[in-house]
Amino acid sequence: MDKPLVERLVSLLENSALSEIEYSADGTRIRLVKESGQTVPMQPRAPEAQSSMATPTRQSSWTIDAGLTGIFYRAPSPDESAFVDVGTAIEEGQQVGIIEAMKMLNVLESERSGRVVRILVEDGASVEAGTPLFELQSMEDAHV
Repeated sequence: MDKPLVERLVSLLENSALSEIEYSADGTRIRLVKESGQTVPMQPRAPEAQSSMATPTRQSSWTIDAGLTGIFYRAPSPDESAFVDVGTAIEEGQQVGIIEAMKMLNVLESERSGRVVRILVEDGASVEAGTPLFELQSMEDAHV
């Protein structure tokens, strides 16, 4: 990896109003995301096993929560579509996101079937265990 290039990208990110920079050339991809005043280098993502926790919010509505502290991603990579969007019908066990924790990529799965009615956290946001990420409703009650 070209250390001077990475240092220039970090400096550019720190000294700008940007919250994210992505650079790719010759098969190398570098993505830097500014979180809480810090610059955090990101690695390419690929799913690994981790389940989520579901928390009821109302009788026919519940959330999918972060199972651990890390960075939440809605898609397998920045150039791919999100796993789910508002209005998506999901099945129990379906992947809905990824949480990167300690350079490990953890699959976020739904524990119940339903329809996504709200996405509560931005892609690339830092989350803590228990943070609600998605609000779902039963298929009969969802009005999207």
